[in-house]
Amino acid sequence: MKVLKGVFTIKTDTIIDYSNFPAAKINKRMEEVLYCGSPEVDHILNYLVENSGKMLRPRMVYLSGALYPNDENLLINIAVAVELIHLASLVHDDIIDNSELRRGKPSLNQRWGSQVSVLTGDYLFAAAFNLISQSNSPAVMENLTSTIKIMCSGEIKQLGMLYDLNLSEEDYLDKTYRKTACLFASSCAVGAILGQAPEKEIRRLEQFGLYLGYAYQIIDDVLDFVADSELLGKPVASDLTQGNITLPIILALKDNQKGNKLKNLLQNGINTPDKLNQVQTILEESGALEESVYRSRQYLELGLNLLEEFPQTTIIEELRSLSRYLLEGYYKKLSPEISTIPPLALPPQIYDTPSLTSDLRPPIV
Repeated sequence: MKVLKGVFTIKTDTIIDYSNFPAAKINKRMEEVLYCGSPEVDHILNYLVENSGKMLRPRMVYLSGALYPNDENLLINIAVAVELIHLASLVHDDIIDNSELRRGKPSLNQRWGSQVSVLTGDYLFAAAFNLISQSNSPAVMENLTSTIKIMCSGEIKQLGMLYDLNLSEEDYLDKTYRKTACLFASSCAVGAILGQAPEKEIRRLEQFGLYLGYAYQIIDDVLDFVADSELLGKPVASDLTQGNITLPIILALKDNQKGNKLKNLLQNGINTPDKLNQVQTILEESGALEESVYRSRQYLELGLNLLEEFPQTTIIEELRSLSRYLLEGYYKKLSPEISTIPPLALPPQIYDTPSLTSDLRPPIV
């Protein structure tokens, strides 16, 4: 990887304006909700929370609700509930994938085994539902439970797609919608619902979350091939070695010159460092990595364009900063060619797929 390898890193020091997001209150509430009173259980839960990520989804819940008059305690509860749903899904994903690492540390199932991990995931879901029930909002309950169903269906669908080299871009986007983007969309929607936003604005924020979810997942799939394993928190190409075919692979397989060679490599198994290096070289030389980053950038720009339709408050600016976190923290270290990708000029092609609402459709860009 002459151009990209080693320069696509996760910047933990990227500055996001936190002035409208009460991170300390969210963390405190999460500790309160998860406290069990059993030293053994609390030790496991503390380990999980200490290893949590950037809290993107709680930010989207809170900020989307903070655009309108709101009950802050209620908004915090649902922001915590969404993060618990996310953490539970990660715990269960690691069991299914038999992952040894999560964000650079041993996964729950690696440290305590699959039985404890399954029960921990169930505990997180139960804690989330307890908070959701306290909202007394049927719309929030309906949205989040529907989202969990979609996420579970996505995991099942992915298992049926493992090692499938005929996977289409439409299949990939539908899988991405189910596993990642739907929870981003739901996070924005439930926040706006709690703020009693107009229906049109709920849908607009939901769409913003959807676009951000696509951008996030696509760039994460690129990181799987080009990021330093220590910064990434898992082995390079771990998704591919587990049979998960992502957008860079799908695009490279279409390349007239490199596609057949890549297909032969994948069919015979990526079981040596030399073969992995060959795959990485093909992804670079075919332009699949740059094209994937471009697609991610387009989704981000679609989302940012939606924010322009709201009054330009400090909260909107913070949502914009959340989006730029991905843009500035990930994209601009790629290469001069990628960092100067022009803005999206043409409307996206739309394709029909199940979604949280009838008018929400994931686009192919």
